[in-house]
Amino acid sequence: MTTANQVQTKHLPKRKGLDMLKGIAIIGIFLYHLIPSIFPGGFLGVPLFFVLSGYLMFTTSTSYLNTETFPVMDYYKKRIRRIIPPLFIMVMLVCCAMTLMKSRQMIGIREQILSIFLGYNNWWQIEQDASYFSHLTNSSPFTHLWFLGVEMQFYLLWPLLFFLYKKLCRHAGAKHACFLFALLAILSFAAMLMLYHPGKDPSRVYYGTDTMGFSLFLGMFLGALRYSFPKLRTSKPAQCEIPILAGMLAVIFLLFLLVSGNAPLLYLGGMFLISIFFAFVILFFENHKALFHDLPLSAQTAWLGKYSYYIYLWHYPVIVLILTGLHN
Repeated sequence: MTTANQVQTKHLPKRKGLDMLKGIAIIGIFLYHLIPSIFPGGFLGVPLFFVLSGYLMFTTSTSYLNTETFPVMDYYKKRIRRIIPPLFIMVMLVCCAMTLMKSRQMIGIREQILSIFLGYNNWWQIEQDASYFSHLTNSSPFTHLWFLGVEMQFYLLWPLLFFLYKKLCRHAGAKHACFLFALLAILSFAAMLMLYHPGKDPSRVYYGTDTMGFSLFLGMFLGALRYSFPKLRTSKPAQCEIPILAGMLAVIFLLFLLVSGNAPLLYLGGMFLISIFFAFVILFFENHKALFHDLPLSAQTAWLGKYSYYIYLWHYPVIVLILTGLHN
């Protein structure tokens, strides 16, 4: 028998809840870059994006779990078509603006641009000893693209990870194979613990694919768990849905408001625990899709999430160029 809640869910956009979470993440990142003194933890929108990305990597690939092949080249082509054209337009226009402003940031820009389009900008910034937590007027308008470098590297690795997962499914079963991603998350977290040095700028462990990968792996782990355990894909409507949602949103807001990017505890377990919390938030949003049907501001937040990639590309260079112009 179909419940009224299930009927409503069928008529909702499939990813509205996840788009809302993307919207919340981009709001946090924007506020951090615009007014870091008020929202010092807004950068935590980045690990939220990472957990979402890992989750979507897995869930969008489940149709190939029972096939012998995976369309690797088609997968790469889709990612390139989505990522590169808007990225190219943004980078070229920002470079034109910096040239007109006679910005010193144009010195040595070729290497930076190469790292952006080849997907290793985070490692380039680590090599340059660039700080993510420095003042905006001292940073490159492309500093935020370290995030895209990590994403591109994981897109490149995903077919291999998916292949390993499928192999484990055949030999150990899906319920055991999903812990591959949990193991990788723990190893990534261990790398953060080993490479973080209290009292020093934490940008190395924040930029690193090896040290921030646990957020993506936790998203993949969540996707694999929901696939392997049907109970995690079902939800019964309850009166406590709204209070739980309000509590989760309040925690996210407090994280954006109170957490400092230089806090040692963040890199000694805090970021890992926050990523686990984000995974629980995603699970709740996925299992209560009908809840977002008439929720105030849900459509607006989902719209921000739908276009979050373009907003992410443009917001930081615009802020940096405006602040740079004001200080010149």
